[in-house]
Amino acid sequence: MTTVFFVRHGEVEGNSGERRTFAGWGDKPLTVRGQRQAEKIAERLAGEKVAAVYASDLQRACLTAGAIAGRHGLQAVCDKALREVHYGEWEDRSVSEIESQWSELWRRRVADPVGVAPPGGESYADLWARVQPCFEAILARHTDDNVVIVGHNGSLRVMLCHLMGTSLDYARRIRLSNCGLSRVDIDRSEGQDEEGIIIMFLNETYYLEGV
Repeated sequence: MTTVFFVRHGEVEGNSGERRTFAGWGDKPLTVRGQRQAEKIAERLAGEKVAAVYASDLQRACLTAGAIAGRHGLQAVCDKALREVHYGEWEDRSVSEIESQWSELWRRRVADPVGVAPPGGESYADLWARVQPCFEAILARHTDDNVVIVGHNGSLRVMLCHLMGTSLDYARRIRLSNCGLSRVDIDRSEGQDEEGIIIMFLNETYYLEGV
């Protein structure tokens, strides 16, 4: 049995407030609130037996992963393959700013995020093609372990869609809060239907109250 704990990184500028933006590959630091969120998710997972912590190499994910790994005497493994979807020319822009300059492309993207990419960026199909080999390698490496993967809104959603056996078209139906926690148990032993995949919970956040 492999248990995977999925964690979205702590808050960065643009994740909340009046001007919400797409961070993408922009390497933004955690806000003060994001740092506190990272401490809280580290506390939440401190009592779990964790064999390894993996993360995107962008600092918001790597720093969140480092807080978790430190509680277990581990070093987080940060990998570029686990980065957020690349938003290209849309990075650090709000929806209203994108609509004002790329209105037709934005409508196409909203209607088909799997097949349509921002200018200079990635579609969700491109994202999954990048993430999947890394994700499958992690699962193959930990056939009887608990592991943590710290990622981003988009990258975690495509992994969860894959495990739920649903189309990437439904990825945006999954809500993932900053430092929200999801757990999936995967039993790949012989005779297990659908690889024995059980979604235990999605986006647990009770430990963030007051942050």
